[in-house]
Amino acid sequence: MVHVVLFAQASQLAGASVLEWPVKKPQSTDAFWDWILGEHPSLASLRFTCRLATNGEYLAEDTPIYPGDELAIIPPVSGG
Repeated sequence: MVHVVLFAQASQLAGASVLEWPVKKPQSTDAFWDWILGEHPSLASLRFTCRLATNGEYLAEDTPIYPGDELAIIPPVSGG
């Protein structure tokens, strides 16, 4: 299981701030997006603008996601 935390607009669009991704082996970021967009199609607009982080560190596209990880979806932010 991967604990998924959604922030800001991602949380609003999904209607949840926390989800559980039921995986039993390492997965790719593409596999994650396939799963979450299947569960929450409303997040499609954020697919290429959000950053993913595991365990407090931003992910590269080829970094695997392991069961037990905490995965965060971080939409773009702005501010001064």
